[in-house]
Amino acid sequence: MTETNRLIYPTIDLFVYDLAEGLGQSDERVEQNRENFWRRIYGKKLTVQQLEAASQIELENSDCIELLATERCQDFINPLDGYYYPVKLGDTYALQVNCSSDREDTVLEDEPRDIKNFSQIQQNILSNLHCQNKASNHIGQTWFAWAQLTSVTQDPTTTAKQIYTQLQIFDHPDWEKDLKTELKTTEVKLLGANCYELWQLPSDRGDLSQSKHLLISLFPHELSLDTIDSKISNLYPSLMRLFLYRHKIIWAYDLSRQSKARLKKDAKHIQIAITDDSTKTDLVALQQDLKSTLNLMTTYAEELIYLEDQKNTIETNLKNYQKQLQQFEEPKQDIDQPFLEKFTVIVTDKYLPQITADLASLSPAQKSLENSVRNIEGIINIEQAKSDRNLNQTIFAVGTGLGTSQVAASIIVAQFPANLIPTKSDTHFLIYMGAVFFGSIIIGIFFGGVIWLKLRSRNSKNP
Repeated sequence: MTETNRLIYPTIDLFVYDLAEGLGQSDERVEQNRENFWRRIYGKKLTVQQLEAASQIELENSDCIELLATERCQDFINPLDGYYYPVKLGDTYALQVNCSSDREDTVLEDEPRDIKNFSQIQQNILSNLHCQNKASNHIGQTWFAWAQLTSVTQDPTTTAKQIYTQLQIFDHPDWEKDLKTELKTTEVKLLGANCYELWQLPSDRGDLSQSKHLLISLFPHELSLDTIDSKISNLYPSLMRLFLYRHKIIWAYDLSRQSKARLKKDAKHIQIAITDDSTKTDLVALQQDLKSTLNLMTTYAEELIYLEDQKNTIETNLKNYQKQLQQFEEPKQDIDQPFLEKFTVIVTDKYLPQITADLASLSPAQKSLENSVRNIEGIINIEQAKSDRNLNQTIFAVGTGLGTSQVAASIIVAQFPANLIPTKSDTHFLIYMGAVFFGSIIIGIFFGGVIWLKLRSRNSKNP
């Protein structure tokens, strides 16, 4: 077996991030987020008592809360050499799952092992990590594989490529395409180890499941395992935060793509609504359209604010990411330039400019909606005024008719001598009263109709 196929103390750390509390989420949703996170560790064995204990621990006033009540870490069941380390960082749950080779009394810790052990270690982690990426509050995860080279002549790049092949993290593995580390004469180093960063990012029309991230660190043979262990242990807290900022950026950008898709769909509805409303005159239909347009305008405005919030989230986490990198760059960290900086180029050259362009192109539709609302309100006012005027004219015509009818009845009665008017006991009384009634009605309708027609004629000339 060649030395490139062997490594000392191969180890994998998986950093998993879940949203603990999103903006505006209900208490029920927050509790579900908590349950989703803890099921990663306990699976179906998670109890109500454990959830209640976890919720009490979260009440601690700290930006970083270690979530296990009694121990800092929870070990895997023997013979697996691994542990869980859950913490809450601000509004996010973070879980570090560490695993090395099985605990074997017959194998020394510094004895070289087959590189295929990485594949088995990965499977051990996956088998002990429940609800891997199915939780709705999942943000992202990073694989961190590290080991010590077996000799000073062992080629780190060739070895790193073999580890990459063993882990099978990427959907369509391609070392040259996925590798983001510039391999130069002086290779990137972290704490004296050769480092290789590989990733795949979600497409603008994809989802977070496409996000893959792997960091490989290979320590030189001349270091002692105690020294390596000390360096790595001190590095974990910084890596946990750094990866959090990275995944929050990707998560926020993915949310912004969803928001953009909704805004574009609403923009089409806006254009249709504006076109339809310009041809309508029915008052009831216009009032219904006004209500629909106001609802659409509110939804659209909220979506624009949401898109702006995602941009702010990216900017904030980019600053935090860069600050964390600056801490790595201090001499005591023993890091050569550049380290994990290529991701910032993606954010500054693509993510932020894209969202800025989206806001610029989608914001005018909100102005169109506001103009549409004003137009509909104007049309409604005009149609309401017409309706009120027609009603008033109708009332005037009817009133004129009724008044004329009353006058006509009085005149008709006055035309008959009093001695000729039949009494109520006379059989001709009903005929007489009917003639007076219908005669006055006909005269009233005639005069009311004439008045109504003249008003309508005037309206048509002076709309």
